[in-house]
Amino acid sequence: MNFNEAMQMLGNKLQEKYGHLGFKYKKSDKTLTRHSKNFAYMIAFSSFGGNTKDSISIDVCYIINTRPYDPYGYAKLDNNTQPLFYSLRNNEVYLDIGNEEKIDNTFEIICQWTDKLLIPKMNELCATE
Repeated sequence: MNFNEAMQMLGNKLQEKYGHLGFKYKKSDKTLTRHSKNFAYMIAFSSFGGNTKDSISIDVCYIINTRPYDPYGYAKLDNNTQPLFYSLRNNEVYLDIGNEEKIDNTFEIICQWTDKLLIPKMNELCATE
């Protein structure tokens, strides 16, 4: 299994779980994203070199940006423009999507962190819109 195939499986599972909240998996960006009036809520996925057919290491970042999003970085990133940025890898949570069993395990871990970090902050911000 390669990174794109594994990510498609993981992205579909996450969209199935969080789709009722408006999240959609974007294959081209490798993100699960939802937009509200003032914010973009995102789970972003990236991979690293050294992957094999049995081991695909990924990082998962939970990001909330104000809208409209500033892709060129003209706005200074701070708590007002980016209320949440949290990398699992930077916090010593290492994930592998090298096979279906690993994808299932990673899915459970991502859901735990999503429910702990992203959803409460999203609900808090949506209540102010």
